[in-house]
Amino acid sequence: MKIQVGNIHEEFSRDTYWARIRFESDDSSKQSTVITCASHEYLWDKLGVRDLSKEDLEKWLNAVVEKWKAKEDSIFKEMVYFDVYANTEEGIENGLIFLKTITQ
Repeated sequence: MKIQVGNIHEEFSRDTYWARIRFESDDSSKQSTVITCASHEYLWDKLGVRDLSKEDLEKWLNAVVEKWKAKEDSIFKEMVYFDVYANTEEGIENGLIFLKTITQ
C-alpha cells in the first residue's frame, strides 16, 4: 500500500489542525483519502502538552495513519473518509462540518 501524508494545516479561527492522507493500492487500481482534523483541546489532552510542537502534531497524524493503514484493503470501500478528533459530541459535529466544507 502506498501512503501519501499531506501537510498539517492549522485553522486558527476554529482552533483546529487538519490534514489529508491518501492511500493507494500497490497496483494503483484503488485509491482512498482520509481527511482528518483534531481540536486543540483534544490534542492538549491526548498529548499532555499545551504548546504543541511540530513533532507533537506529527505524532498525532502518524497515529491516524497507522489506524487507517491497519484497515488494509477494506479502506478502499469508500473514496473519502472523514476522521474527527474532539472532546465533545458538538466538537465532533463541528469538525465534520468543517471537513466537508474544505472538500467542496
